[in-house]
Amino acid sequence: MKIDPQFTKEIQDWLNDEKHETVTGADLLIRVNPRNVSYRRWHSLAIMRPKTILPKIERELKIHLKYRLDGLTLQEVNRLDREIVPQVEKVLAEGIPAQPTDVLVSDENGTPVIPASVILNPEDETDAQVIVKQLGRRADHEQLPDDIKALWDQNGTIYKDMKAVFEELKSMENLPSCQRYDKLQLLDAMDKRYMAQMQQYDEYVINGQENTKTVDNSSDDTSVEAKDVTTARSYISKNKDKLASLQQASLAEGATEKDKSAFNNLLAKMQQRVDVLVTANAAITDDMRQSLEAVGLNFYSHENEHDTEETPSAE
Repeated sequence: MKIDPQFTKEIQDWLNDEKHETVTGADLLIRVNPRNVSYRRWHSLAIMRPKTILPKIERELKIHLKYRLDGLTLQEVNRLDREIVPQVEKVLAEGIPAQPTDVLVSDENGTPVIPASVILNPEDETDAQVIVKQLGRRADHEQLPDDIKALWDQNGTIYKDMKAVFEELKSMENLPSCQRYDKLQLLDAMDKRYMAQMQQYDEYVINGQENTKTVDNSSDDTSVEAKDVTTARSYISKNKDKLASLQQASLAEGATEKDKSAFNNLLAKMQQRVDVLVTANAAITDDMRQSLEAVGLNFYSHENEHDTEETPSAE
């Protein structure tokens, strides 16, 4: 459902009007959610006791105006609630990323193998330590550049913040989604940043880990060095979400030529980087490939290009 900007303006104008017409405000609430029984009862009260019910109507319209100004409908807020809470719950269940102060679990040879945190057992009066294994940190973590290592540390902080907001939302689970919108929006933003940074951390390639010699593709005489692959990966990671946003803007109703041009320009630059990865036969995860194809990129620039006269085209 598309947001109706004119309706949003009507709500905004009513709230900005010093002389609120109570029945008009009640009408606006029913238009927001016709199935809300409380709103219908408030409409009756607006006729019989307008001064009594006015503060509630005003407060409720302010709640709805907030998400509508962000371009969302009530249905979209409800969907956000249904989707983001289970998604974050799944992330939290995987455990907090190991931190620099955590100890390491050692194998039978005494070699540190899995980052872990040490906590005190609250049920043990002797304060015995309990090892909590934390998976995910790369074995070559210390060899990573500082800015990539920082992503891991930042995600540890984001994880804690997500958990705090998640617990707040659980305490508000009896409230409708529109009243939880601020927290849902915050949780969604943190989750997206967390996942993006984790992906960038996981997929970073250290110079020298891959074959630093040029990769010779006899089919097109194109050579790519490892540093080019690393640069291409970094560019894709940084701009993938931006490309998705520009794609939505270019496909939206009322999109301008400027919107379409911005998307096509970045799409062309991103395709160049994808071509670098394909040419170098660099490893690309299925999830990454699918997410990039979803925003208009294709992986056929160099694959099987000479096997047939017909080359696959992007949909």
